[in-house]
Amino acid sequence: MSRRTVARCIEAIDADLKSQLSDKVKSFEWLSLALDESTDVDDTAQLLIFVRGISDNFQITEVLLSMESMKDTTTGDDLLDSVKNAMQKFELPCGKLISVCTDGRPSLTGKNVGLLKRLSDEVTAAEAKQELILLHCTIHQEAKVLLI
Repeated sequence: MSRRTVARCIEAIDADLKSQLSDKVKSFEWLSLALDESTDVDDTAQLLIFVRGISDNFQITEVLLSMESMKDTTTGDDLLDSVKNAMQKFELPCGKLISVCTDGRPSLTGKNVGLLKRLSDEVTAAEAKQELILLHCTIHQEAKVLLI
């Protein structure tokens, strides 16, 4: 196959997967996010955003929602913008967000200006009774134990 044909096939698969995910997330009663920030070989920060949702019939879906390239800085504001853009792209309401799990980087977990504080404020503004549960990624905790 030619390069154009392969590119069109990949674009068609991408559109289909996005459509399936958009349909699936509309049924979420509650959702949680897992965030992991790392750097690629070109020293560009990448934010991986995973979403786990549960529907009214208790069907659980867990999928990579988005990978956001962070161009210049990775401050709490930059990370919040990336998370909000990904959530808006798939029409995920902040009011249904119940927990966020991160890898523990300071830009994510800073108590005053980190992403979690800002995201917690967004959830409180959207749903006054809702309090965001903040978790540290267990995979990273297990990796530390194995290294010791």
